[in-house]
Amino acid sequence: MRTDILQRPNATGGVLEREEKEWEHKPVRILGVRRSALLEIGLFFLVAILLDRLVFDGDSFWSVSPHPFWLIVLLVTVQYGTAEGVLAALVSTVVLLAGGMPGQALNQDLYDYLYSIVRHPLMWFVAAVLLGELRMRHVRERELLRQELKEAHEKERVIAEAYQRQQRIREDLETRVAGQMRTVISMHQAVKSLEQLDSGKVLFSIMDMVRAVMSPRKSSVFILSQDVLEAAVHTGWTGKDEYLRVIGAEHPLFQEVVTRQRILSVANEDDEPILDRQGVLAGPLINADTGEVIGMLKIEELDFIELGWTTIKNFEVVCEWIGTVYGNAKRFHFAKENSVVDDSGLFLSSNYYTRQTAFLTSLARRHNFALAQIDISLQNYDELPKDLRSQAPLALSNAVKEVLRSTDLAFDRRNNGREFTIILPATPTRNARIVEERLLAALQNELGGRLKEASWTVRIQDLHTPE
Repeated sequence: MRTDILQRPNATGGVLEREEKEWEHKPVRILGVRRSALLEIGLFFLVAILLDRLVFDGDSFWSVSPHPFWLIVLLVTVQYGTAEGVLAALVSTVVLLAGGMPGQALNQDLYDYLYSIVRHPLMWFVAAVLLGELRMRHVRERELLRQELKEAHEKERVIAEAYQRQQRIREDLETRVAGQMRTVISMHQAVKSLEQLDSGKVLFSIMDMVRAVMSPRKSSVFILSQDVLEAAVHTGWTGKDEYLRVIGAEHPLFQEVVTRQRILSVANEDDEPILDRQGVLAGPLINADTGEVIGMLKIEELDFIELGWTTIKNFEVVCEWIGTVYGNAKRFHFAKENSVVDDSGLFLSSNYYTRQTAFLTSLARRHNFALAQIDISLQNYDELPKDLRSQAPLALSNAVKEVLRSTDLAFDRRNNGREFTIILPATPTRNARIVEERLLAALQNELGGRLKEASWTVRIQDLHTPE
């Protein structure tokens, strides 16, 4: 409904503006008569006089019926109105009488003769007045309709503007109510957005949570690294903004937020010089479990109506939530980096591969035993359907359990489910080829018809050969 009302003036405005411009273009008048009418009358009588003198009898068409001068009188009257019509009749009369009057017939008395002379001019003037007034009445009616249309357009524009103002007032009130009373649903959605274990995804989810809870125009998250706050993510910033992206330990904002762990608000007179046009709210991100300050949340722009006691309290809660969730994500990331097994639990992790390979290679050199490595990868992983991709690592894991010894180690080389490495202690290269053949045979038995399109590539490396 709102869109229709607001678009109607725009949809008709172009037509009305063109019509108004055309109508407001007033014609040039000379002594109250349009210049175009004068030109038409002049041209007509110029042609008429030339034809009368050169082609006809030169008697101003007294003998022609109907008289040719009716053409210009009717044309000008119907096109322009009374004044132009009377002028055409007057000029027609002058030209008619100036060309010579016919003589009086023997059977005509004086009155009949005078009537025959004034008959055409009289009818011209009567036709010019009657038809001209009809034309002027049509013009006045059109003027009235145009004025009414213009007034209706103006009323529509005023109503649309009033409706827009009413909508803005309603939206402001809704925003104010939403800012003071956050619903359980919005808070639940905000908390769910932070239910991530990946620290990178948590950073982006933080902005969604801040937007859902506080609706800022501009906001940012700074991460503490080596006594420096660095901007990690931000929303709403433009190229014209001069916000600091790196805040050192000597900056007052760093001292208050990180060192003293204070919530700063531009509404507080003492906090305004500390913020120094860098934002309206700033607070530390503290891991509630450990008490560690991991960064800072800053709101650069916020609607004035939103900046209240409730907003500051919500901001404080959000800072605590973010600090705890991001701290947990970092701990999970650290644990994952140092995990022995991969995410699926079927193979040893790629991080453990680096340490274990270095250890086994060093041990093989010291005790002089052979050490071989088999790299196996699924080449057409991306071409397989999604429901079959997860079956390939499971099939390989079962094949490894069936073929390999308890001392052999199987790794998910990239933690991507498509590249794997098998370390064979005390196994020379020639024996590794036997293991390769058995492994591929067992893999085919495991896959059967489920993954017959799977294409495996195997490569053997010699990590150490005994002397």
